[in-house]
Amino acid sequence: MSADFTDEQMRQLAKMSSVDEVDAALGNKESLKSEFQSAKEVERLTAMVEEQQTLLHAMWLMLQEHSATNEEFDECLKNAVLLRKRKDFKTEKVCPNCGKLMQKMENLLFTYKCYYCGAEDLGNPYKKYDGIDPNVVYEDLNEVAQEAAVAAAAADTAPEIPDEEAELRNAQEILSKDYQPYDVSKDLNFEEEDV
Repeated sequence: MSADFTDEQMRQLAKMSSVDEVDAALGNKESLKSEFQSAKEVERLTAMVEEQQTLLHAMWLMLQEHSATNEEFDECLKNAVLLRKRKDFKTEKVCPNCGKLMQKMENLLFTYKCYYCGAEDLGNPYKKYDGIDPNVVYEDLNEVAQEAAVAAAAADTAPEIPDEEAELRNAQEILSKDYQPYDVSKDLNFEEEDV
């Protein structure tokens, strides 16, 4: 904080539950008010992260009780990391009532709303990854190549890898040819030009 407070004053400020109490104690100083709000927000977010870590650990313990292995977890974790990097998924949700596309509500977690019929529905945040192979990179491909890669992944066919010996022979043929530097003056017909 920018103001100098003793440890006792800091403890008293931390015990206050609202900004109004801080205003009354400090005489409505705006900079102190915003610093107090920031400190409380960081404290709240830290508590939330700790709760989530504990919940995730409990879920992993529950999965282990149902015979999940560390190797399976490692593989799923690897796939989750690869999928988070993807940008080629669809995020649209269709309204179960009228069949039109629903809009994601920014202020409500996992909630979609249909602006046509007013229906609200919850959406699985991981459904967008369904059907995407995390080991195939689509984002650098054009649309036709993406469709071919999706079809190949769906058919479980591996892309053909060119024979290394054939590749080496082709490279040797190209390197053995004698190349002459290109003469631009022939293209521009400088010799035929009448001055």
